[in-house]
Amino acid sequence: MKLRETLTLPLSAPAAAEMYADPEYTQIRRRALGATDARSTVEGDPAGAFTVRTELTMPTDRVPDMVRPFVGSSVTIREEQSWSAPQADGARRGSMRLDVVGTPAGLTGSMRLAPAGEQSSTVEIEGDLVAKVPLLGPRLEKAALPYVSTVLRAEERAAATYRESNAG
Repeated sequence: MKLRETLTLPLSAPAAAEMYADPEYTQIRRRALGATDARSTVEGDPAGAFTVRTELTMPTDRVPDMVRPFVGSSVTIREEQSWSAPQADGARRGSMRLDVVGTPAGLTGSMRLAPAGEQSSTVEIEGDLVAKVPLLGPRLEKAALPYVSTVLRAEERAAATYRESNAG
């Protein structure tokens, strides 16, 4: 199932790239999502091309009822974001992969980080949400789409918290 989101971040494009690579942001995101655990590793430097791998453990109390039998009381999400080196204006292209560990569900997509003024940027995400479950897959994808969208949108709140905690 196709997914398209545009996130607005209260940070310049270069500052947003720095944020993604900062372990402090992983913890802010953990709190924003209500995750019980979060870890991240970074390969490369956000001044150039870099990859961030994050693992989040989240309760499933907010997932759709029809999805819950497949995931139990918590779920581990592995996310990988790979970003290109910045263009002259700070814009970047990237790819993302999100896997729900122990399930046949995941998201793959492309991202574009673009400046939207001196102190803001946007992240455009286009992806495919897939649940490889015979017969139920399309229904599970449709049920999970609003939840995945909520998880992605939490990034806007986490970015605002990050900016506030790093101001000054």
